Order: sequence, then C-alpha cells, then structure tokens
Amino acid sequence: MDFIPKEISDILGTEITSLRRMNSLPAGLKERVYASLVPLDLLTTYGVHPVTWLDREGNKAFRFDFSPGKGTVKIELKRSASENDPIVFIQISDTLYNQVEFEWIIINDPDSERFQIHISDSTQFIPPGSEFRNIPEEVRSMRAGLAPGQVRKGLHKFHIIMDLLESLLLRLRISLIHGAPYAYHNAIEMERIGYFYTSGKELMLEIDQEFQSGGRLFRKLDGSTPFRQPGLEKTIRGRSWAIHDGIMDKPWICPAMTKMIGRRAKDYTFPDAFYLNIR
Repeated sequence: MDFIPKEISDILGTEITSLRRMNSLPAGLKERVYASLVPLDLLTTYGVHPVTWLDREGNKAFRFDFSPGKGTVKIELKRSASENDPIVFIQISDTLYNQVEFEWIIINDPDSERFQIHISDSTQFIPPGSEFRNIPEEVRSMRAGLAPGQVRKGLHKFHIIMDLLESLLLRLRISLIHGAPYAYHNAIEMERIGYFYTSGKELMLEIDQEFQSGGRLFRKLDGSTPFRQPGLEKTIRGRSWAIHDGIMDKPWICPAMTKMIGRRAKDYTFPDAFYLNIR
C-alpha cells in the first residue's frame, strides 16, 4: 500500500481497528492512508503528482471527507478542479459490529464522452423507473457500451480498488465488508469478486430463470423500447438495462451482499455470463 506512513503502519490492527479510530488521526496521516485506495497509475496517467497530489493546474487533486469522531470516509480524485465528474469517488463507513459498509464507488474515464442521463444532472445513479431519466441520453449511452447509471465509460479498476480496500481492512483486523448493489449489473460484478448474498438471492435467481428462453422477462423483450430488444437477456449489461427500464412486475430492490475479507465466495446467479450486449 503505497501511501501508508510508517508512523502509523505499526499500529494498524492494534490501536486502529475501525474507520472511526482512523479518522481520529491527524489529517495528513489519514489522507495518506485513504489515498492508498486509489491505484497509483491513475495519478500518473491523469497528470496528478504522486507525492504532492497536485494536478496540472497546481490544485489538490484529492478531496477527503473524514470528520473526527465519525466512521464515514469519502475520497474523491479529480484531474482538475474545473471538471465536475471525479475520476474516482469512494464512500465507506463503519457498521455497529466492527465491519465496514461499502456504500459507493464511481470510476470514470475523464476523456470519454459524457452522457447526461439525468434530466437535472444531479446524480450518476437513477433508480429504475425514475421520472428523472433522460431517455434519449440513456439510449445513446447504452449504444456506446455503458450500463445504467454511468455517465462516462469506466476504467476497469473496480477489482483493483476493492483489492486495495481489502488490504487496508485486513490491517485493521476487519473481517467483513457489506454492500448493497444499486443495479443488477453491480450485483453480478460483486458476485465475481467474492461477495455472497445475505438477502435478495432468491430475486436474483428468479431474474435469471425468467430471462431464460420462454420465461416471463424473456417474453417481454419484445422491442417495445430500446431497452427491451431481443437478445439483451444474454448479457449482464443487457439484462440490467431491461430491469432499469422497468421490465419486472415489481421494483428492483437492492440485494444485501457481504464479503469475507481475503476469501472469495462463488455465489453466482448468472453463471457463464458476459458483460457486453448486442447493440
């Protein structure tokens, strides 16, 4: 972990065993710990100095929110203060049982085209059935290879960041991390890095079954909207767009998922799935 300072490395996992305790450290020390959750190559790729963290305009590229006495951490990396979208945004928090809640992660390619998928442009996540969906932009983003909720292409760093987070949690002697995937494709991606379901697996299995040939969701892929085209059932992203479009009779409810740090479960609900869909 590149930025963990030696002066606190020795006490991680002894005196420091939670985010709340980490947040009690001096700002400079905890900044170096939390910055280590961002892969170093992202800094060098986008012109951020790996030591000073200054961008090309001389501004701090990292922004942290980690108030002392609280167990919540927000980490944001931007290439430039003038850009709205972060390259990386991470939000994690303590639970009541010395575990961690993985609440949010956004990873954007700042050089890719941006899609204004939300009418008010106030968030990157839009719940299925939301009245704030910007349908023409969603169609464009889907055709460009994006998934629901994405405003730019990603950088394929999710697994790496989660490995870095696990390395930190191991040092803190934290054994479990929890997550609530906000969309179908998020749940499948979390399955692939070793999360298992504590609730919601029955719904995920039902979705897989109903997208099989002749199933209820399969039959609804009738071409009635751009997000309900035949063939979308074959892929993670295709299914996620159909669900985002409200193809299910009931609203999408985020499953609850948990990972044992250092271990990988195989709790798959869409076996042999692949990501991209037919355009």
